[in-house]
Amino acid sequence: MCAISGVPGRTDEPWFADMTKLSNDELMRMFNMIADGRYEFAKNAWYIPIGGDQRCPIMVAKGYRSPDTLAKMAEFQYTAKELEEEFRDFIDAWDFGHITIKDIERAILKILEDRNIEITEKS
Repeated sequence: MCAISGVPGRTDEPWFADMTKLSNDELMRMFNMIADGRYEFAKNAWYIPIGGDQRCPIMVAKGYRSPDTLAKMAEFQYTAKELEEEFRDFIDAWDFGHITIKDIERAILKILEDRNIEITEKS
């Protein structure tokens, strides 16, 4: 089992595998929200986001906004259901507190670093 940049957690964990499904742009979108430090990612906000902007890291990565109308709420719930199925391990780890923002940040850096090394080696 391989440590993710010296933090608890391993690159062979299912939540990490889910993160590798995200594109570089999606990872950077999530990373920028983390680096900014002004946004607090929501937990358990998949179906009824109440209040302000409440999105989990995957919704942020995918670029989805919190709904502000009933029509957008229905679309949000449908999209959330699909993403929840695709990213189940990440969402469970996040919602149940098995991973932290720092774990996510380090995982993003590890994934991007590995992808850049792969591209360099193929050239």
